[in-house]
Amino acid sequence: MWGSLWRSAPPSHDGRIEWVDAGKGLAIALVVLFHSARWFAGVAGDVSGWLWINDLLATMRMPLFFTLAGLFAAKWATVPLAQLWNAKLSLFVWVFLLWELLGLGPYLIGQAAHGIEINPRREIFDTAVSPLIPRFELWFIWALALFFLLNRALRAVPAAVTLPTAALVSVIGFTGILPLPSPSWTGVCKYYVFFLIGMTWRRALFAYAARSGWVLRSLVVVAWAAAAWAVTVFDLSRIPGVYPALACVGVLAGIAISQVLQRSAWIVGLGSRTLPVYLAHTPIVILLAAAVALVADHTVVRTAAPVLPAVAALAAIGLSLGLHRVSRRTFLRFLFDPPPQLLVAHPAGPTSAAR
Repeated sequence: MWGSLWRSAPPSHDGRIEWVDAGKGLAIALVVLFHSARWFAGVAGDVSGWLWINDLLATMRMPLFFTLAGLFAAKWATVPLAQLWNAKLSLFVWVFLLWELLGLGPYLIGQAAHGIEINPRREIFDTAVSPLIPRFELWFIWALALFFLLNRALRAVPAAVTLPTAALVSVIGFTGILPLPSPSWTGVCKYYVFFLIGMTWRRALFAYAARSGWVLRSLVVVAWAAAAWAVTVFDLSRIPGVYPALACVGVLAGIAISQVLQRSAWIVGLGSRTLPVYLAHTPIVILLAAAVALVADHTVVRTAAPVLPAVAALAAIGLSLGLHRVSRRTFLRFLFDPPPQLLVAHPAGPTSAAR
């Protein structure tokens, strides 16, 4: 009985697990909506409702993303460094550095659209130090590379030590009292524990996904939603431990929702292609917001303001996937794949397919 309960869920016919992809699709959609609402705020009309909804969803959005990213990370803690570089790190490093540069132009346009004065020297400096202090929304890619390296460096340390330590750092990180140089470093402190949870409790999460019925899943989702509402409305996130604890429930709720969403081919397909969406969506959202800012006083724009963040999020997802599709057939492939020259020789010969 217990052996069957804890056995990993079987993959789908193409080697992927559909509820995992559905969860990733849900998470990336919430990330795009979050950034869309932020960039449309103050541009045209009132979008405060979306900002509030994003606050409500915060305990699911990134915790779920990092937990799902950690599900298949354990094997990379023991491989040779050259193999880890070829299969994972070279991709993360390449797209992070490339899109930091590609995102600078749209970012400056977005700043101008919001009436923020641009300091060229400061922008040049921030771009130069971005490998150490990431800017824009690319910190997730940077954090993933760091997490894979941390897992390899700490591979000899038992989970009974790393997991509680990471949980303590997360609690401290969520209080906002750490004197860290940027939100990206704060995010690392907050979310590394969820990456570890995905990696070390993989079998338990798969068992929960496979064995929990609709009643339990519904209770988890309702409990998370009610608690998230209370934490948001009464600003309870300042109480140490409340936010990361609720985020753990948010992960379980996200997995429960993923069980339903796996019936959607679109969500599953989106979850299998999160990288191009994560990389390209913010510049697209910014340019859309800047375009709306040019006609912000028009009656139609003011009337449509409440739905603009959602519309822009859907458009950004579609355009990001379209750009990725075009890039696979043209010289633009470098936008989402590192050049072969970055790979190092290794007997195992892993390629980008290993990703």
